[in-house]
Amino acid sequence: MRDRLRNLLALLDGRGTRGQSLVELTLTLPILLIMLMGLTEIGWYANNYLTLLDVVREAGRFGATLDPTSWADGEELKYHRMDCEELETNFDKRPFEEQLTWPGPDLTAWGYTVGDERPIGFYDGVACSVIGNMQPLEFNDLTDDIVVSVFQYVVLNRGTPYAEVRVVGRLPAKANECENDDRFDPFDWNHDGSGTGLDEDSARFDSTWDNVRGYVFRGNHRMNFGAPMDCLGSAFSTQRVEEMLNLSTDPDRTKIARVPNYGLVLVEVFWRHRQLLALPWFNLGPLEEGQMIHVWAFFPVSAAEPDLDY
Repeated sequence: MRDRLRNLLALLDGRGTRGQSLVELTLTLPILLIMLMGLTEIGWYANNYLTLLDVVREAGRFGATLDPTSWADGEELKYHRMDCEELETNFDKRPFEEQLTWPGPDLTAWGYTVGDERPIGFYDGVACSVIGNMQPLEFNDLTDDIVVSVFQYVVLNRGTPYAEVRVVGRLPAKANECENDDRFDPFDWNHDGSGTGLDEDSARFDSTWDNVRGYVFRGNHRMNFGAPMDCLGSAFSTQRVEEMLNLSTDPDRTKIARVPNYGLVLVEVFWRHRQLLALPWFNLGPLEEGQMIHVWAFFPVSAAEPDLDY
């Protein structure tokens, strides 16, 4: 009887379970560590995403104060207009760099040439605003990209139930469409293939496919729509932007009837996400190593407003 009582007291006192805590720790610690590392990766991804979102919005605000019409057509297809300095022999993104050769991919198949250096203008100025504000994130010349586009639109039948927003131009003029994704040239605003557009923009109509959409800072973002060659640049087709302006998700014609003619600058950043801990079991969804983060922002730019009344 005494032995039984002694064993019962030992059990109640915990002396019979000395290894229980160690076993529990052994079982739960790996799970807790995985959860902690997962939260770290999620926080890292969210931080990078929000940083890029702030950067692209700031670049859009900066572009809204400039004049995209001052950019000479064709300058967007020159390597020397895809950097952040004005030296003929350099391709620097930052003042302390000394990049003497083009750091991006070969884009000659899309019509890019070396060209001449010019003072920083609208498109390279907006792109360099992204570069200057994205620290501590780093821009990788071989994977990342910045794309800048400007849209001009008018409102047809304003003030009536038949009001319709129509894009009448997309700049830069030599890089504004993708084969098999765009259905018409942005300067053919009747969408009938005739090239009918604004009088001052009639020379900008091009019946061939550019397969470059927007000013690209490096040309790393490429899309394939089943055409013989990839398309560089913006993820937004002209008709998609036109549908957005026509409130396709909220077809309230009274809202559209009050929309003024105007211009918009679209800034997009494509940035390859890199894991903080680089652990293989977190390669799921957006946390995957090498996942591309795409952020974008539209801002009104008054200098691109078309001078029309319909």
